[in-house]
Amino acid sequence: MRTKSNIFILFAGLLFAILISCSGGEAYSRFHHIEDGKWYRDSVLVFKIDSLLPPPAVEYNVTVELTTNRSYLYRDLWLFIDHNLTDSLFHTDTLRCILADEHGKWLGGSVGGLNQLSLPYRSFIPRDSACSYQLVIRHGMEEELLRGVERVGIEMVEMNRSYR
Repeated sequence: MRTKSNIFILFAGLLFAILISCSGGEAYSRFHHIEDGKWYRDSVLVFKIDSLLPPPAVEYNVTVELTTNRSYLYRDLWLFIDHNLTDSLFHTDTLRCILADEHGKWLGGSVGGLNQLSLPYRSFIPRDSACSYQLVIRHGMEEELLRGVERVGIEMVEMNRSYR
């Protein structure tokens, strides 16, 4: 009976080691679902990154994750991103997200009528593990109601692990 117990412990330990070694260094990943795929211009998506307790001098890559459906009519999407990643003041960046090439072929992955695209945004080195970082995203398209955007997310990955 003891042999079965030892084998189980060995197997569980091996499985745990494999899962830990497959970690991509992801420090933060959150998504906001856009209700009915209708994103209003005054709707802001707030990402609070207070759970990030980084070791000193670790650089992170930040990506914007977009999921659109077939009713999205454009090949690009303009985003306004307010953030306090570089200091305690908020700064606004404008990001043009190219979602399809000039021939209309969607970039990224596509499954079941949804297109998923991961877009590089910026890198940053956290100043202080006690600091609460925040990103606020709103669309910058001309339409008041933007149809076809299903989800918007942020992912942060340790820079030394993000390109493996």
